[in-house]
Amino acid sequence: MKTMEMQKLAWDRLEKLRAPQSLSSALNHLGIKNIKLIRKELREDGTLPWINIPLWLKGEDLFIQRMHKNEIGAELLRVLSQEVQDEAYRLQETVYKISQLGVSEVAVPLVLRGERIGFLNVGGFILEDLRPGDVGLEEKFKVLMLPDSEISQAIIEWRQLPQFNSDKRAIVIQMIELLAREVISFFEETLSAQEREEAVTKHTFSQMVTAHPPLKNILKKLPSLAVSDASILIYGEPGTGRELFAKLLHDESPRAKKAFKTLHCSSISENLIEAELLGYEKGAFAGAYHTKVGLFETCAGGSLYLEEIGDLSISMQHKILRFIQDKSFSRLGSPELMKSDVRLIASTQRNLKKLVQVGAFREELLIRLNSQEIELPPLRQRKEDIPLLAEHFLKLFMKSMNKEGIQWTDEALGKLSAHSFPGNARELRNEIERLAAIKRSHELIQATDLSPKITEMRSPVEEIEKGMTLKNIVDDYEKQIISDALQKYHWNKSKVAELFQITRQGLLKKIGKYKLDKRKAIR
Repeated sequence: MKTMEMQKLAWDRLEKLRAPQSLSSALNHLGIKNIKLIRKELREDGTLPWINIPLWLKGEDLFIQRMHKNEIGAELLRVLSQEVQDEAYRLQETVYKISQLGVSEVAVPLVLRGERIGFLNVGGFILEDLRPGDVGLEEKFKVLMLPDSEISQAIIEWRQLPQFNSDKRAIVIQMIELLAREVISFFEETLSAQEREEAVTKHTFSQMVTAHPPLKNILKKLPSLAVSDASILIYGEPGTGRELFAKLLHDESPRAKKAFKTLHCSSISENLIEAELLGYEKGAFAGAYHTKVGLFETCAGGSLYLEEIGDLSISMQHKILRFIQDKSFSRLGSPELMKSDVRLIASTQRNLKKLVQVGAFREELLIRLNSQEIELPPLRQRKEDIPLLAEHFLKLFMKSMNKEGIQWTDEALGKLSAHSFPGNARELRNEIERLAAIKRSHELIQATDLSPKITEMRSPVEEIEKGMTLKNIVDDYEKQIISDALQKYHWNKSKVAELFQITRQGLLKKIGKYKLDKRKAIR
């Protein structure tokens, strides 16, 4: 692990973590009063000395306090700590030693990504089967050169130290090792979170987070698409970021200072859609108690986003076509012809070409809208984006909820990445908002915290019931099989075609269809 990576470790957050707090509390009940963390610290001169930091338990028994005040005793404790640390560093395993005064110390090495970053030291206890009588203790304590008046009190303090038999000592050591694993696990999650956060920054294009090559290519075209006044049609499933993409087009365009409005065509009736778009005069129909300005006027000089335009009626499609052709419209209840310069951006999850064939969508309108066509891929085809988006959304919700330090465990993130997300990024966002709400600051998100729909594997039939289509499932499965075979046979297309008993040309068509890239393994 690089030195700079080590400096990113959130040492100051360790005391706030629940699992270490619980373990240290249990050790305290057994009589342990002090836990020391020994770690490297980068100084201004570039050196990395070891520093000693009491954590979780910061008390001391009277005898240990006496030892620290005694010059010889302090040196004996220092030598004992140094010996267990040196041996633990060399062996990369737990080391237990007893000093000549019968005081024990345990050192557990902290090893992160192959580098020794520190130790957990626990000491200040004695073994029940090694308790000498007072005469034996007086003989041992001669090394401290204590005045006769202090010997008796020192013996009393020594006998007040925690006393463990071999079985209890083994339990204490296991608990310290478990505490060390919790520390390392936290640091591993911290580094992973930082790496994901850096990846989010690296893969954020015009506010959209993606490492998916096809979507990145689309986003690279966004500036050139934005400067045009041509209508744009966005294909994609709900939750894939269609409205965000439309807003980005507006924000990057010369129209950015003017209004951007959204109309969800599938959520309201045709009459209301007409009134929303065109506006109406007072008295135009029952309930029109005042004049209302429509979106065509409100968005003058700006952009209007029509979501699910494929759900509009033929008559409403005609009014929109007329507006696109000459930028003219009339308010309901008014004979006056009005003009407005509005850029239309539309989206749909339906196949408009098929709707044209059956007479459910006007071909002229499709031609007008289709001057620029964008297709946003669903999240199940962007598996590499799930961890990035999870980190991105978690940071947003921690900020809005005034929380900090919530992190993912690898298991939770793995379960999340394995989910098909029929609701796409919107479903992922909702899940993470729920997780951020139920977790407290500095907690880890465990796999058990995830919704049952994510943790419970579903059959293909259940996936279809939840919104997937049979074609999606078959295509995803075929894409994965072809990708795995290409990787195994090092992109020898002839061998893969032979394996699948198809022609090489047929394989090339499938590679093109699924946009498989030799330079990037599909996971």
